[in-house]
Amino acid sequence: MENSNRIQMVFVKWGTKYGPEYVNGLVQATLAHTSVPVDFICFTDKAADIDPRVDVRPFPDFGVPVETMTGRGGSLLKMSMFLKGQLAAGVPTLYIDLDSSIMGDVARLVDCLKQRRGMYMLTRHAIPHWRFRGFVRRLMPSRYYLANTAVMAFFVEDWFGITDRFLVDFPKYLADPTSLSPETRRIYDEGNERLISHATQDVSRVFPADVAVKFTQEYMSHSLAIAELKNRLPGVRARRKRQVVISYQGEALKPQQLVSAEQGDLILYKRYKTRWAYPELTRYWRNVLGRQPRP
Repeated sequence: MENSNRIQMVFVKWGTKYGPEYVNGLVQATLAHTSVPVDFICFTDKAADIDPRVDVRPFPDFGVPVETMTGRGGSLLKMSMFLKGQLAAGVPTLYIDLDSSIMGDVARLVDCLKQRRGMYMLTRHAIPHWRFRGFVRRLMPSRYYLANTAVMAFFVEDWFGITDRFLVDFPKYLADPTSLSPETRRIYDEGNERLISHATQDVSRVFPADVAVKFTQEYMSHSLAIAELKNRLPGVRARRKRQVVISYQGEALKPQQLVSAEQGDLILYKRYKTRWAYPELTRYWRNVLGRQPRP
């Protein structure tokens, strides 16, 4: 039976790159913005100092060393969520990367899921061909939308098959990648975004831009002039005020860097650029990381 009055929010924390303050910051921001009951679960190998309101769990035994599941285009340890018995069935589930900022009510992510059941993720490919997947499939049967998995909304019972398949294929991949078909081998070469996008290709969707976004696509541009123009457009400014989650990709955009950003600073990532004009994001990360402004 579905329990749509609760949300379970999942985090994955491995190694030392992100300390407990990232988990705790997400918990505090979530509770500050929503009145919906939220159950927090964190899969981790380092439980020290995590907020006691979080159900801290070790990673399940996948039959392979944990180290083999990291660093492949994003951690394959996200498979923990889809293993039967790990999360409650019938409860709307949110996954959020630790280096994301929560700026609004996470219930709005769940509203997307209630409107149309499936797997909601962030934009990755610029062309939203998930909107016309039937047409694309007729032209290119093997083509599917490759999404970003930094933020996801789903019902876990719909996706037990992801980890079921992983438990069969990944040990084979580690032993001899050539034993797998080229398509399956590519999935494990590229990591969790390819794996989850492939498994959910029939029902994958992208969050609306006023709900959850990548910083690069919403706040930056290949043209600095365009990025600065977007900052001034009333419609864009209104949309940004409604956004619930912002995710950051790339070392140049990690919170450890953004916490020191000041008004007008030039921010660069690959071909993307912008001038920092986002004091609310600076405040968020200074609060999470306990940093002060530059003297």
